[in-house]
Amino acid sequence: MRFTIDETKCTLCGACILTCPTDMVREKHGAIKISRVACIGCGHCMAICPEGAINLQEIDYEGDFQSAVDAPVDADALLGLMKSRRTVRTYRPEPLTEEQLGALLEAARYAPTAANCQCQGFVVLNSPEAKGRLRDGIMAYYREYAEVLADRDHPERLKAFQTGSGEMHEHILAAVPALVKNVEAGRDRLFFDAPTVIIIHASEDEVLPEAACAFAALQICLMAEALRLGTCVTAYASLALQALPELRAQTGIPEGHQVYYVITVGQADERYA
Repeated sequence: MRFTIDETKCTLCGACILTCPTDMVREKHGAIKISRVACIGCGHCMAICPEGAINLQEIDYEGDFQSAVDAPVDADALLGLMKSRRTVRTYRPEPLTEEQLGALLEAARYAPTAANCQCQGFVVLNSPEAKGRLRDGIMAYYREYAEVLADRDHPERLKAFQTGSGEMHEHILAAVPALVKNVEAGRDRLFFDAPTVIIIHASEDEVLPEAACAFAALQICLMAEALRLGTCVTAYASLALQALPELRAQTGIPEGHQVYYVITVGQADERYA
């Protein structure tokens, strides 16, 4: 992170010192100094400076620091948006516009992360071919899982399978046979024929990567609601991708990254009373 301090503007008020989460801002010899040793590039010092004396070159001050005081969001309207959101599992075929997809990813980009690691990555699948390949890979995994579950005479097979791929929550596990049956009957109970699938991943070596991806998923879902789009966080897909490194690689997930959330997005083809 590259930064400059305009000493002609700085009044040594100390606000930047108090706000720094890593205590890298100090006053020394009558001037503000910022150490790069543990600076996480969060921009708090720049955002809080009343004189605009601090400049971090990687941050767009006008675009990135729109204060809630300057542009207040109605609390009741925001709460209403949160309350009204429902998971959507029936979609219309119309694709998302570039503007809609851009707004969703921009919302995700501003999700909070531990130590400002900004570690989330996004893979967007729009084409039927790409979604079909991923669906086929995931369903091959669940067909094998269902077969092992049905073999009650050899419970050791289930234990061996789960040792290799991870143990699932009992609620998900109980629904695997129905998932397989529905998909084989031509009903897409994995992506629900949604026009867009967004995969959220992060490096496992970062600080709290799952939390970072969770915040990004939440902001995508809320922005989608504001855009009158429906979403579904599909656990079947994320759990399978977590267990299948070769499928992650085929889907464009970098080595060393884990998938934490998979979200379907599109125009809802259902209306709640």
